[in-house]
Amino acid sequence: MKKILYFLLPLLLMIACHKNSYVARVTDVRLVSVDPKNGYPGDLVTLLGNNFSTDPEKNIVMLGGERARVLEAYSNRLLVILPDHEPGQYEFSVEAPAGKAEGVQFNYLKIPDHEYLVSTIVGQQGVRKCIDGVGTGAATYMPTGINKAADGTLWFTDRGGNKIRHIAPDMTVTSEASVDESGAAIWQGAFDAQGNYWYNDKAKGKLYRFNPGTKKNEVMASGLNNPMNVAIDASGNIYVPCRNAQKVYKFAAGTMEKSEYATFETGGPSFIGFDPKGNLIAALWNGYKLVSVAPDGTQTVIMGTGEKKDEKDDGDGDPLKATVRSCQGFDIAPDGTIYVGDAAYHCVRKLTPDENGDYSKGTVETILGGTKGYADGKGLNAKFNEVDGILVYDESTLYICDSQNCLIRKVSIR
Repeated sequence: MKKILYFLLPLLLMIACHKNSYVARVTDVRLVSVDPKNGYPGDLVTLLGNNFSTDPEKNIVMLGGERARVLEAYSNRLLVILPDHEPGQYEFSVEAPAGKAEGVQFNYLKIPDHEYLVSTIVGQQGVRKCIDGVGTGAATYMPTGINKAADGTLWFTDRGGNKIRHIAPDMTVTSEASVDESGAAIWQGAFDAQGNYWYNDKAKGKLYRFNPGTKKNEVMASGLNNPMNVAIDASGNIYVPCRNAQKVYKFAAGTMEKSEYATFETGGPSFIGFDPKGNLIAALWNGYKLVSVAPDGTQTVIMGTGEKKDEKDDGDGDPLKATVRSCQGFDIAPDGTIYVGDAAYHCVRKLTPDENGDYSKGTVETILGGTKGYADGKGLNAKFNEVDGILVYDESTLYICDSQNCLIRKVSIR
C-alpha cells in the first residue's frame, strides 16, 4: 500500500502543479491577433486577446514604442487608434492590471498619394443569380466587364447568366440583352461612337453588337478562339484579343474586314486597351506580363517578369520587377495611368508612366486589396475574390467587377 502511495504522490503533485499553472495562464493578459493586420497611422484596429481591463484608461497599448489610444475596452478585445509610424513591421504590447503581453505584429503601409475607399453598390456577396432590382437588392451571377455609356450610365457583362445589364443613376439594375445558346460564356465589351455595345461570347467564339435603342443583338464575327474583350480606336475599328490563338484581330470600321494586328509568342492576350499615345496595351494571360504594341507593331514589355509567381510582388515600385499573375481587366485614365486588376492576386495596382510616358520606367504600387475574401473599406484593407473588369469612370471614381463575390464595387478616390 505504501509503495502505491509513494508512486501516486508525485503524480498527484504534478497534476496539481499543472492545474495551478493553467489557472495562472488563463488569468494572465494574452494577445492573440490584430484585425486588420495592415494599415496606416490613425486607422482604427481591433486587438483580440484575454483579460484586458474593461476600463480603457487601464490598458496601456504600445506599438513600436509609441502609445496607441484605446477607444473601447472589453475583456477580450480593445479598439485602438494607430499612432504615427513609418512604413514597416512593428510589435504590439498591452499592459493591464492582470499583467503584460506582447508579440502581435502590425504592418504599416506606405501612404498612397490618394485615399481609395471601396464600397459595394450592386449584388449580394456569394448570391450567384441574375436578379434585377436596385443596388444590393439586385443579384449578379458573375460580372466580368463594366463600361460607361455616353449618357454616363453603367453597363456590365454577366457571365453565367449570359446577360448584358444596365445600371441606372439610381442604381436600378436591368437586364437588357441575353445570349441563350447552350454553353455560352459572354465576356467583356465596349461602346462605339454610335452607342452600340460590342461584346464577346468567348466559349462559342463569337463577337456581338447590341443596339440599346432598337434592342437588336446580332453576331458580327465568329470562329474566334477565346475572344476576351473588345477595344475600339478613334476611327471606329474593332480589336479583339483571342487568348488561345495568341493574337489580336482588327475588324475594319464599316466593312468588318478582319486582319491580324498583333501576335504574341509568349502568351495569349486576355485583355487589351489603348493608351493616350495610341499604343495597344495587352495583358498576356500565361505570359505573366503587360506588353505595349506600337502602331508600327513594335512590342515592349511594360510590366511583369514573365514568370508565374504565387506571391504578389510590386518589385519595390519597378514595373519590370513586379509580378503579374492573371490580369483579366485594366483601364487607362486620360493621363495615361493604368489601373491593373489581377484575378489571382485579388488586387488592383496603379501603373504610372514616367515623365516621358514610358511605363517600363515608371512606378507600380498596389492600391486596393491583395487578400482573397470580401470586405469594403480603405485601400489594402478591402478584400476581393477575383478582380476582373475595371472602369475609370472619372478622376475620382473607379468601378470593379468582383466576379467571384458576384458584386460590382465602387472606389471613391480622395
